[in-house]
Amino acid sequence: MYGKAADRPARGWFSWGAIAGMVGVTAFAIWFMPMLPAISFDDGTIPILADAGLFFILLCVVVGTAIVKKVDERRMIFRLALTIWWMLLVDEVFFSRVNTSFGIGKGQFSLYAYAEAAMWLACGAVLFILTLRSPGYLRQLFQGTSKWLTFFVLTCLISIAWAPGPAYAMAWGFKLVLAVCLLQLCASLIKDVSDIELFLKVTAAAFVFLTALPVYYATKEPEGFFFEGRLNADPDLLSPLAAALMVISMMLYAMTKKRQWVVTGLLGAVVMLLGFGKAGVIGGFLAAGIFMLLQKKVVRSLGLMVGLGALSALIISVTPLAGYLQSYQGGSTLTGRTVIWGKAITAMKQSPILGRGYLATFFSWENTSGLASGAVHVHNGFLEVAYNNGALGELLLLMIHFMMLRNIFSSLKTCKMLRSLRPDSKQAWHAYLLTIGCLGLYVHTFLQGLFGANFGGRCMSPYMLWLALVMLTAVTRRVTETMLQQATRTREPLYAVTGLDALDLVPSRN
Repeated sequence: MYGKAADRPARGWFSWGAIAGMVGVTAFAIWFMPMLPAISFDDGTIPILADAGLFFILLCVVVGTAIVKKVDERRMIFRLALTIWWMLLVDEVFFSRVNTSFGIGKGQFSLYAYAEAAMWLACGAVLFILTLRSPGYLRQLFQGTSKWLTFFVLTCLISIAWAPGPAYAMAWGFKLVLAVCLLQLCASLIKDVSDIELFLKVTAAAFVFLTALPVYYATKEPEGFFFEGRLNADPDLLSPLAAALMVISMMLYAMTKKRQWVVTGLLGAVVMLLGFGKAGVIGGFLAAGIFMLLQKKVVRSLGLMVGLGALSALIISVTPLAGYLQSYQGGSTLTGRTVIWGKAITAMKQSPILGRGYLATFFSWENTSGLASGAVHVHNGFLEVAYNNGALGELLLLMIHFMMLRNIFSSLKTCKMLRSLRPDSKQAWHAYLLTIGCLGLYVHTFLQGLFGANFGGRCMSPYMLWLALVMLTAVTRRVTETMLQQATRTREPLYAVTGLDALDLVPSRN
């Protein structure tokens, strides 16, 4: 995509196009600021300023480091895109809040809602400037696997026209578009396994925040650190995120052998069990088991399962989780989910083709189901899409899942041939680890989608992880196929070899 221009140092960033973009962003900020409600340091402004300051500092550090080290333009854009990705992931824990569908329907938003939307706009402004420098990725949104995701997002956006809360849906629709465009930009900049590894490192760093901060918030809750036997946090959100952190840490440790990933993986495992979202725990165990077994390390796989089991027994024995498990009586209805699913299926028959509009469940479902307050989605990603976007959205969602599986199994086949050609290649081994890690994460996210709105609802961190996985499966397939093509070329003299792993060898694992 970049050709020889990719190797030149990053310069010329203050071109007329970039200056025009900055002027436009500044003008929009001046127009938007008067819309914010009156604020003071007593109503949560400090976290807002801290988040904005952190974003500004990170951008300065990334740009400054790139200039000092004379990083080429591709890598500089990639690092800035990863900075935006990190901020989009973590902003939900900075702006934790409770909104009611009734209040939102009347246009009543909390200060944190405005602040979070302002952060999305700031991220969008930086992405706009990056797009001026690298607009080619926009065409790729309508190619390959990406086109199905793009059509799905367009379906969600169009359905805002008949959604019960258009302003609210439009705000989350903007974040959805922002996340998809940002991931496509990252995909266009990824050239090899090391770039994918860097993306995973940034994602893991964000998930550390997403996992650790709710634990800290639980210590400040007036009800106590534990509530009804579990960690005083949203278990359907926290446990799957912690499980994903555990699996991503396992992938990174297998590739880097650095001990910090053991620490983050242990953090993910502990928080996953403390939150004890049942689907999250099961999905984490399955994903970790798949990742270890496909490495053909049976003893280590058994050791991992025994270790997780011992950790579970220890946490249950020293926390109120034992009482929660003894008193749990929601197994017959999957904690009330079967009731929600039945009512959702009945309601979908009223608008089966186009659905009720993007995020219609957030407004209409709570008011029509007769369930307790807080049931703002149908606890199933496929039913969520069918309810909001009808049969058209459902078909596109199924096509995306099909393409993800197709990419994963194609990469597995390619990695098998690549490792047979170059059994001592570390890059080939890492590509295989990435592929089986993606398979484990897919099983985990698919399971969460069966019991929560992990895709099709609001674009929060679980949804963003699924979107990232769509990108990663496609990019991993492309990278492995490129590596295989290089491996099958006629061997050139050593000084002429330019392949990804020509000189990168490790002892065989066979």
